[in-house]
Amino acid sequence: MNRNSKLAKRQIAETLQFDEHGLIPAVVQDWRNGTVLMLGFMNQDALDQTMQTGHVHFWSRKRQRLWEKGEVSGNYLQVKRLFVDCDGDTVLIKAEPMGPTCHTGSRSCFFSEISDEGVSIEPESEKANGTILDRLYEMVLNRKQDPQKDSYVASLLQGGDDRVLKKVTEEAGEVLLAVKNHNKEEIVCEVADLLFHTIVTLGHCGIPVTDIQEELGRRFGVSGLKTKPKTREGE
Repeated sequence: MNRNSKLAKRQIAETLQFDEHGLIPAVVQDWRNGTVLMLGFMNQDALDQTMQTGHVHFWSRKRQRLWEKGEVSGNYLQVKRLFVDCDGDTVLIKAEPMGPTCHTGSRSCFFSEISDEGVSIEPESEKANGTILDRLYEMVLNRKQDPQKDSYVASLLQGGDDRVLKKVTEEAGEVLLAVKNHNKEEIVCEVADLLFHTIVTLGHCGIPVTDIQEELGRRFGVSGLKTKPKTREGE
């Protein structure tokens, strides 16, 4: 280990505040859209393995051993970036999931909503997680699969390429005019309309929002920790 690596490791050790059991909570977030995927606990070894391999590792409090997320299912979490909170007692991991994160097969472990009516469970729904763009896309797909008579989105989709693209062109023109007018409120509204109709276009073409997010990540250099070749399988 060179001098710079030693200094970096020492700085990390001084920053992180492990508890009396030598553990620190680690929140895993989808790097593409901010969905909170899961919560686990790391000790120093788990953190070291995560940084060395580029795959998220945890310490299992139940089994009392180090484990790699996805070592059985193959649904690894590939690390993009690591953060620590202002108190140094929680780690945030921005990662790319290689499949469903939850053992139930759901994208995220957080799909049960608590409300005045109790706990509602929607493991297959984006309502529990994802950005507003993801939820808009889900709505478009719903209108596509189950058209409603009075649905504006359904009427656009039923109009085919010409109607969908006409609205995108119209909204793009409205954005141009709003910018020319230097009206902030107008710009916000028109850009929102353009984004909305762009999501409708993606739904019309069957292209998930995540594909666009991944492409933007590639273009703007959102890279992860280097992943080393796998040398073992299973638990």
